[in-house]
Amino acid sequence: MLFKYLPIERLDVIEKLSIRFSPFKSLNDPFESFPLINAQENIDGTYDRMIANTLKEMDNIWENAPDEEKTPENKKILENSKNSFANEIYENTSPYSFGLSLIEHLKHLCILSLSRTNSNILMWSHYASNHEGYIIGFHDSHAFLNQRNLRGEAVKPKPVIYSTKRQIFNETNNTCLELFCNKSIDWSYEEEERIFLNHVDGRRSSGKDDYGMDIVLSDIPIEAISSIYLGSNSNKGTEERILNALKYHNISIPVFKASISKTEYEIEFKKL
Repeated sequence: MLFKYLPIERLDVIEKLSIRFSPFKSLNDPFESFPLINAQENIDGTYDRMIANTLKEMDNIWENAPDEEKTPENKKILENSKNSFANEIYENTSPYSFGLSLIEHLKHLCILSLSRTNSNILMWSHYASNHEGYIIGFHDSHAFLNQRNLRGEAVKPKPVIYSTKRQIFNETNNTCLELFCNKSIDWSYEEEERIFLNHVDGRRSSGKDDYGMDIVLSDIPIEAISSIYLGSNSNKGTEERILNALKYHNISIPVFKASISKTEYEIEFKKL
């Protein structure tokens, strides 16, 4: 089972049974939009050889120039030109630059972030309105959580790998899904798994978010929902809206109310 933490402002998700798969530029981790990718052309030394050969040719031009042109000023201009050329090549073919280019080309690739845990105190605080919101539980075997890729193959939710060191990926030996499932160890408390979906039709957009990205909602199949969890600080109004939504859509699933443990730093659940 996988879980989606939601704030009270997003009660419409369960009421309308629709949810957003977000583009990378709209996510709350700024590193999502700046993956590091090694260009294959430079792995085998192509760029290094090209730069070395060009610099050699520039030196040859200097050696064969008329003596009257070999002034200190012109020598300085040559050295500056050599440095500028090399720096520009490396800058435009750096892992950072290739990552930016890839993000631009994959701007229609969106993700739904879910968690393997429904009882993380920080997650309830950060993503569920300080325990006033709710969680939707999903069957991880349902087709909704196993979206098909461009080849028509069902892809299981991808667990995020957390690390203290930023990874640089090989553009040929790593897939895009691997590339976008790596985050700083600071995020490890989320126990995140990701579902990927391509939104290529801008006509489905219901507007733009604060980052200028399209807001496209996807329908949630009733059968994909396994359970609902109300936050420990949720009020009767939130509870009533969720129960009414389940009744309206004829969804028969268990609903739990969270409470704070009296003896441990834990969240407990009781079925309504």
